[in-house]
Amino acid sequence: MSDKDLRWQDEILQLLYWMRGEKLATDVTAAELNRFLGLESSQLDRSLEQLAALSLVQVIDRAGENCFQLTPRGVEEGQRRFRDEFSSYLGKENHLECGDPNCDCHSSGWDGVCHLSESH
Repeated sequence: MSDKDLRWQDEILQLLYWMRGEKLATDVTAAELNRFLGLESSQLDRSLEQLAALSLVQVIDRAGENCFQLTPRGVEEGQRRFRDEFSSYLGKENHLECGDPNCDCHSSGWDGVCHLSESH
């Protein structure tokens, strides 16, 4: 696997994590992902296949079309990569967390979605 392949896998995990946290989508088609990524279809397919083989994404059927969704492990990896990439821009509070320091979204076992965010 090349560095380029690894880079695109990281980008896909971050994008899926961000989309989930922003409540844009929890499962997306390759075409929907590629609106943000602009990859050659062969590169995108290869990256998604590898992420599925690593159990970081799962393929689900949505009205006859393959969609990709983060697995629980994929959420953890997406969160870690997102934080690594954007921590200098996020300040003290991490993306997708609320302002309540007692909320679960500030714990290490956080599932990637602030369940109190609608009340904050």
